[in-house]
Amino acid sequence: MDAVALLPSETVQYNELTGASTLAEVIAAADEQVARGDIGYLQVLPTGFSPLDDVLNGGLRPGERFILGGPSGVGKTVFALQLARNITLLNRDAVVMYICYEHDRWHIMMRLLCMESALLGHGDAALTFRRVHAMLNDAVGKRGLLAELQTHELYAEAVARLRQYADRLTIVKASGTMTTLDQIRLWARRLAGSRAPAFLVVDYLQKIPFESPSLMHENEVTTYHAQGLKELALSAGIRILAIAAADRSGLQSRRVRLYDMRGSSAIQYEADVGIVINNKYAVVSREHIVYNPIQAESMRNWVVFSIEKNRSGRSGVDLEFRLDASHFCMDPRGDYVRDRLIDDRLTLE
Repeated sequence: MDAVALLPSETVQYNELTGASTLAEVIAAADEQVARGDIGYLQVLPTGFSPLDDVLNGGLRPGERFILGGPSGVGKTVFALQLARNITLLNRDAVVMYICYEHDRWHIMMRLLCMESALLGHGDAALTFRRVHAMLNDAVGKRGLLAELQTHELYAEAVARLRQYADRLTIVKASGTMTTLDQIRLWARRLAGSRAPAFLVVDYLQKIPFESPSLMHENEVTTYHAQGLKELALSAGIRILAIAAADRSGLQSRRVRLYDMRGSSAIQYEADVGIVINNKYAVVSREHIVYNPIQAESMRNWVVFSIEKNRSGRSGVDLEFRLDASHFCMDPRGDYVRDRLIDDRLTLE
């Protein structure tokens, strides 16, 4: 399946957002869809993060909207981009679109190259931005960047891995003034029209510009966009992940929660799955710092995923993953948090 063209289609078929059917009609339609092999809408896509797939009962489901929140610099974009990459690698017919308001397409490609090198086990020799830029200078006037990387045996494998999904991952450099929810709808409908399992990432929610001058308050705008993305996931039959920023008061707390996201009411209630990332060192109980400072210091390289809402399984679950910030990736094996964390969890039904 090729990457999705960034143009609207007049022939895309959608799932009805509203309407009534008897259960017998639903069963008959599902049987017909499966019989003809058209199951892209029905597939559960593994995330590639083992404990997260366990909590989500297999992975990402069509029609669901996921919210990913947390303080600045904790690894939200790292996780979202690695998730997009995993979806395409683990599901060879899946198509993914990554809409980014924060970075350009070149930056995203560079991150993916560094990620692939690290995940292949290159260790200290793995690609970094500095190494890529050095090779870029060597390639100027001679060959392309990827061709230069392929001349190095160690990095040729990373390039080959990148090419495995390059035609199924569409990267969008979004504009904070022009890339509106209506534009995102057009692109999402193209994803749905491919009839392949589809996943869309919005990085990030509060950056989407609003079209209506009557929606002047930030919370109103966030509510409008949160509801719009949920309706879009349902109508197009795709999976949507939106990254959310914490509000000012949330950033001042030691442990950011889902209710700390800007426009939190709509973000909480429109999400099917709500995950908040915090640095483990910041949220672990102080008794670990006092009694084992060496162990506590090592926690700075770990992040905690708090599953605060989950309509597909258990909520109130904390997972941990090792963050490799230099190479823009996390160890996908992860684990359940066994250390005591500060304050009580808040779970939503």
